[in-house]
Amino acid sequence: MTGYFKYICACCSLVLALHLKPARAQAPEITVATWGGVYGEALQAAVFKPFTRATGIGIRIHHHGSNFQPLLKPANGHPADWQVVDIERGPLTRGCAEGVFEKLDAEELLGRGTSRDFVPGTLHPCGIGSMIWSQVIAYDATIFKKRLPRTLADFFDLNTFPGKRGLFAGAEGNLEIALMSDGVPPEDVYDILRKPGGVDQALAILDKIRPAAVFWQGGEEPEQFLNDGRVVMTTAYAARFLRPRQGARRPAGLLWSHQLWRTTYWAIPAGQGRSADALRFVSFATDAARLAELSTRLWFGPARQSGFEAVPPNIREHLPTARAQFHDSLQIDSGFWDEFGPQIDARFQSWRGG
Repeated sequence: MTGYFKYICACCSLVLALHLKPARAQAPEITVATWGGVYGEALQAAVFKPFTRATGIGIRIHHHGSNFQPLLKPANGHPADWQVVDIERGPLTRGCAEGVFEKLDAEELLGRGTSRDFVPGTLHPCGIGSMIWSQVIAYDATIFKKRLPRTLADFFDLNTFPGKRGLFAGAEGNLEIALMSDGVPPEDVYDILRKPGGVDQALAILDKIRPAAVFWQGGEEPEQFLNDGRVVMTTAYAARFLRPRQGARRPAGLLWSHQLWRTTYWAIPAGQGRSADALRFVSFATDAARLAELSTRLWFGPARQSGFEAVPPNIREHLPTARAQFHDSLQIDSGFWDEFGPQIDARFQSWRGG
């Protein structure tokens, strides 16, 4: 009986121990909403995987495809469960004004004096700048051998540089380059566009190339147009021509004069929880070393000067933010396009179809 009693006690102790054993803690994880494709692959290698290795915090990726409605105007009243979002300035500004995003102070998050390290225009009350990407003019280098196009005015000169021109199918970006090609300084472009007659002035300049215009929508199309010989010059996203080009049949040159640039920002949606982990991620992702690694993979410009200086010299000199390319650039004014975009684009589509 004594042996049986001991056996029962041992079994009870084992069962009790199993019930009292604490459950294994689930590894922390945050959802980061961003873009996919080459950009997303570069983020995985340069930011996401190193962050998880360094902190133990996992990354669940959501590809938003520039659709920020789940945050800004959720259909069911419950915003998307994203702890961090990779976003452009326009929707970031709208969401910040509506309390969708947490306020972020670069000095508090990254250290005293940090704000001076960022390119002007890449910090936001609700976001920390990451990458700078730009629109330039790409041209067929097999066509223009004796005389290369060097200014925006050359893009609008069909007599000296004959051939089809590629233009984005919307107004944004086209009105800006039209005015600057006519001698308007970058800092005055949006002042003119806000005045009566400003849009007419830009469209009149675009009239010079309207008969030769071929319109593109997706970022991959300008390269296709050049490869196929459909255009000899086109507005285009610079990084697509800076990265190795698979299947390129025609060498392309880039005209950097008065490039247009935009920034991606890391932002933290309000009320989504795990804010400490989210802040830790934003701090990590905007560190100079991370920005340099990401820039090397994407051929975008880092938002921080220290990040730019950490890029290998053979790549650094070709980036959008290198002084030779950036000195006469213009940052796209997202506030202007948010306010006037729909009515201006309606006029542009009428001009385009006329």
